[in-house]
Amino acid sequence: MGVTLFVDFDGTITERDLLDRIAQTFGDPDVYRDVDARLDEGTMTLHEVLRREFEPVRAPLDDVVAWVLEHATIRPGFTELVEHAEERGWRVVVLSSGFGELIGPVLDRAGLGRLELLSNAVDPDPEGWRVRFRDDRPCPVCGEPCKRATVVAEADEGLRVYIGDGFSDRCGALASDLVFARRRLAAYLTETGAPYLPFEDFHGVAGEVERFAVPGEPSNRSGR
Repeated sequence: MGVTLFVDFDGTITERDLLDRIAQTFGDPDVYRDVDARLDEGTMTLHEVLRREFEPVRAPLDDVVAWVLEHATIRPGFTELVEHAEERGWRVVVLSSGFGELIGPVLDRAGLGRLELLSNAVDPDPEGWRVRFRDDRPCPVCGEPCKRATVVAEADEGLRVYIGDGFSDRCGALASDLVFARRRLAAYLTETGAPYLPFEDFHGVAGEVERFAVPGEPSNRSGR
């Protein structure tokens, strides 16, 4: 059975969610607080929130990349998980609602630039950053653009493993067979009664995937 690991970036691969901090540090903290509250209330979509959060950012991209490289730390065990996955022939996809222009340099520095990266992009216009979304099509399940379509399309056959921590991971996680969750994603899955395994680092993730992928074991895929 083929195995695909979909791994969120901000707050999952990295120990902190730097995308939120960038919006506050280089943008407008008041705008950030307002739209983040609207996301929690369900009155704005994630794409609308990202557009609004980064419109006030006017810093040069190189300055923000330098800040990210200064502050980004890779969560313990991730490099080892990638190496194990490569040995086993598992596919690892970094699936992020963040921006490839900021993610790529962090992965490169960690020696992980070879990983597949599916993310949004940004046009760092000096009059306000403009987000370029990788997929703007509404999801038939949650009603807004999300990661589900990518999870389904990229791993239509085989085992789907999802590892994430936030709002953007919800629908993709629900379309997966095995989910590792923390923070807001874990709270959401607990509230909805969906199964998941908690994690704080990546040590032990490979072992859980191995156990789940044993031939003959039933799949938890629900198609939700």
